[in-house]
Amino acid sequence: MSNQASREAALRRLVREARAEKPPELDWSGVEERLVRSVSRGGAPAVKRSLYPLAWAVLAVAAAVAVWLVGRRADMAVRPAPPAVIEATEPLRKNGDKLPLGTRVAARDREVSVDHPWRATWTLAPQSSAVLTGRDERVSVRLERGSLLAEVVPNPKPETFVVEAASTRIAVHGTVFRVSLENGRVIVQVREGTVAVGPIGGVPAFFLKAPAHGDFAPDGRSGSIDGRPLGASEERRAEPLKLAPRREAAPAASASSLVGEASPPLPPEPSINDIEVGIARIVDAASTCFSQHTTSAEGVQITVRTALSLKIDASGAVSDVDFQPPLSPDAEECAAAGIAQVTFAPSTQGASVTRMLELKR
Repeated sequence: MSNQASREAALRRLVREARAEKPPELDWSGVEERLVRSVSRGGAPAVKRSLYPLAWAVLAVAAAVAVWLVGRRADMAVRPAPPAVIEATEPLRKNGDKLPLGTRVAARDREVSVDHPWRATWTLAPQSSAVLTGRDERVSVRLERGSLLAEVVPNPKPETFVVEAASTRIAVHGTVFRVSLENGRVIVQVREGTVAVGPIGGVPAFFLKAPAHGDFAPDGRSGSIDGRPLGASEERRAEPLKLAPRREAAPAASASSLVGEASPPLPPEPSINDIEVGIARIVDAASTCFSQHTTSAEGVQITVRTALSLKIDASGAVSDVDFQPPLSPDAEECAAAGIAQVTFAPSTQGASVTRMLELKR
């Protein structure tokens, strides 16, 4: 029963009690005797009416009104205000250039986007977290769990955006790609541009050109690469290719003859920038040779995807070249000759590089 109904029931009950109250009994004999005496004296007495019934009725009504008012005030006092309804329809956004280094960004039930104006935007999927580790010359993010989508503004500078996941390093120049941690694996999906994948602290071992999908071990040294659009039925396994010597590279001067005694110590491996510049020259040479030594019918375009693996020795010379799947013998011989002319900066250990190529004729 509601409060209003309770108050009305109480009021009706009080009225019934007031009506049921019996008026006081009158002494009719005494009244008659007094009336006779008054008439005998020649005056008509004024009859006094009892005020008790009226008083009882007034008191009952006043009590009912008081009960109703008290109940009304109590109901108004305890009735809570309606809660404010806030509906968020856009993902949360943060200015990454204002976040201190080491800031952990976590997404719970909604996406969280971090903007670095004119450089990149990265978005965490729900139930994901990442740590901002750099935002000066390059934006660096360490993915702790879940999935991260990065949109990087193209820039002539190398590696303007880097994602670290487990012990794998994914670097880009300008692209749209996603990195996910799933069941102990590092999943890389490239929508636009090219990304380089390799171990943290090492040179890139794999290059993915959009549209591409990669599934890598946590250390970034092995995995599978699919250069076709997502959803293709077959996927070629890619491991650090065992480079079979194909021909002797041109003699190169030793590292000690390239640097003077006063020069600083050599790095363990060539720098990322040096490798990128050399790889660009190698890709141009391979593309030219494929075009020159591949025959196609008029109006027919031939496209080949192959993994080029090469080894850079300490002097900076390319010592091994391998294409998987292989090109035609003439195209491979031409490409190997052009690659032998490319040199890298000297180092103490050299490096091994694998690059996915898409050659067209």
